[in-house]
Amino acid sequence: MLPACLVALVLMMDASGSVPDSMFRAQRDGAAAAFEDPALQRGIERSGGIAVLAGIFDGRPDTRVPWQLIRDAGEARRFARDLRRVERAAAGGTTAIGAAIAHAHRAIAEAPCAPERALIDISTDGFETDTRIPARAARDAALDGGIVVNAIAFQPQDDFGGGEAWVGMVLEEAEAWLRDNVATGFVRVARDPSGFGDAMRSKVILEITLYAPP
Repeated sequence: MLPACLVALVLMMDASGSVPDSMFRAQRDGAAAAFEDPALQRGIERSGGIAVLAGIFDGRPDTRVPWQLIRDAGEARRFARDLRRVERAAAGGTTAIGAAIAHAHRAIAEAPCAPERALIDISTDGFETDTRIPARAARDAALDGGIVVNAIAFQPQDDFGGGEAWVGMVLEEAEAWLRDNVATGFVRVARDPSGFGDAMRSKVILEITLYAPP
C-alpha cells in the first residue's frame, strides 16, 4: 500500500528549438531554487510529504529526474541538486506540449505515494508546434483523471525583427492559448526574461504551499 502524500507534481520544462540555453537554465534553476526555499521546506514538512518528478520536452518528452518522495528539508535539497544537474540535448526540435502533458499523466500513475492532489506544471515560451497529441485532448484526459495542469509562459527571446511590441503581442497570444488549450488551474506570464527564474521559483512554491496545512 502506498503512503499518503499531499501532492504529486510533475514539472515539464520546454527544451525546444526556440528556447535558448539561458532560458532553459532559468526554468531548471528557478524550479530547483523553489525546493531550496525554507518556506517551501517548512510547508512540505507540515504536509507529511510530496512527490516530484522533472522532465523536459521538445518534439518528445523525457523524464530527467525520476520520482522522489520529499518529506523534509534534506530531501528537498537533494531534489534541487539533482534538478540542477539536468542538461538538455542539442537545442532544436518542435514544441510538443500535448505529448508533454500525456507523458506527465502516465508518470502520475506511477507516483510513489497516494496524493491528495495531482499537478502537472508546463513551462514554455509559446505555442504547440507538434500536434501528434493535441494539447487540448491531453489536457482533457488529465482533467478526467483528476489532474490539474498549471502553466507559465516566458517571453520569446527572438523578435524576428518585430521589436518589443511584437514580442509583447506574441506573449499575450501565448497566454490566451495556454488558458484555452493547456491549463485547468492557473497560467502565469513572465514578461521580464531576467526575472523568469524568480517567477518559476515563486510559481512552484505556490503550487505546493497552496495545499499545505497552515
